[in-house]
Amino acid sequence: MSSKEEKPTLAGAQIKTRKRNIAVPLDPQSFATAVVDIFDDAKEVEGDDQASLEKNLQAGVKALDGAELDFSRYGETLFEVLFAGGRMAAGGNVVEEGRHLDTNVMRTPPDRATVMSFVKIFQNLVRRRPFLIKALENTLVKLLRSLDFYSADVWKKLAIATSRIFANKLGVLPDRVLPALLHDRTIAKGTPLEFITEFFQDYLSTEPIDDLVVLLRKARLDERLLDFFPPQKRSLPELDAHFQAAGLKPVVDYTKKKVAEVHLEELKASMAEMLAAEPPFPVADLISSAKGKKAEWQLLDADIVKTIWVVLIGTVPTTGKNVQQIKVAVLKTVKTYSKLLNTFANSARAEAALINQVQISCYEDSKMLKVFADIVRILYDQEIAGEDTILYWYKKGSQPKGRQVFQRDLEPFVKWLEEAEEEEDEDDEE
Repeated sequence: MSSKEEKPTLAGAQIKTRKRNIAVPLDPQSFATAVVDIFDDAKEVEGDDQASLEKNLQAGVKALDGAELDFSRYGETLFEVLFAGGRMAAGGNVVEEGRHLDTNVMRTPPDRATVMSFVKIFQNLVRRRPFLIKALENTLVKLLRSLDFYSADVWKKLAIATSRIFANKLGVLPDRVLPALLHDRTIAKGTPLEFITEFFQDYLSTEPIDDLVVLLRKARLDERLLDFFPPQKRSLPELDAHFQAAGLKPVVDYTKKKVAEVHLEELKASMAEMLAAEPPFPVADLISSAKGKKAEWQLLDADIVKTIWVVLIGTVPTTGKNVQQIKVAVLKTVKTYSKLLNTFANSARAEAALINQVQISCYEDSKMLKVFADIVRILYDQEIAGEDTILYWYKKGSQPKGRQVFQRDLEPFVKWLEEAEEEEDEDDEE
């Protein structure tokens, strides 16, 4: 009879079990309390001045690095403590349970320098732990959706903080945060409008309007500024008056430009339809229509004449045509509609805008590259573009696109103009 030999064992040895599937109880309040304790214990100096605030906040962030806290799970709780002093409940209120951090964004003075002290530590946190960017985004969304529960003083501080977060490029995505402002409940009260006004004022105090436009475009809000206004005030005059009063002329100018672009597209479509009609509308009707839209939409002559040129050149066939045929077709079109172009090319600025649009059109269509100089001469012969405007374009007013090529092609005509001008001067002296 055989018996199996027992395998040797180590007395007192413990077999380790895999902890991968063991659930860890969620306890955001304990995390919030730990963060408060860490910042309170790390406090190095007493005082309410900005230097003391920055020193104590930096000491707190440094102490966080040595703490065994689950930042990946409780990142939002971390930022709630820094923004509001404690864990936030529904509606944006801070829960009463546990200890609170007295030094937080909502309790700081409403000025950029002080708020920036917190933004700097946000920057340190997300640089060391990039996964916290999403937690910061979620916390900002929660705060923006709760604005009507806070005072105007708190709105201003949150607006400054949000502005500085974007201005200092912490990685927060505009399309995840800023659209949270657009809720019918708060819009009717005017809260989002006041917030976005403070946001614009702070952002433009250090950044150019072009950067703000990029920010709004990423958030898909660049064409929705009127949506921040209560329904009864949702009009362009109200928008202009509000932002002008807030000292935000760049925002007003940008909005006017966007509105003008929309109207110019409508003008373009209308003119193209009239030209495509059988038979095409008379020139007088085209002029009347364009003048009507100019008055209604307050469009500039320079923008109108550029739009007209784009529509007219779009009627010129280039497929299967050689340079000479294209030149003849353009000459015919300009002659036919010279009165229309003359009506709105009524100043040096409008004439220069037209020549630049011709330059762009010729650059974008390879078959028209060699026709630019001929078109400019046609505009001169038809008295649409004057000699001074052409010389200005040649010397310093041209667009970058194809500039050297077009200047070289136009050089013989420019020399002819200059020689003719010298002869006139000599005749006047005699």
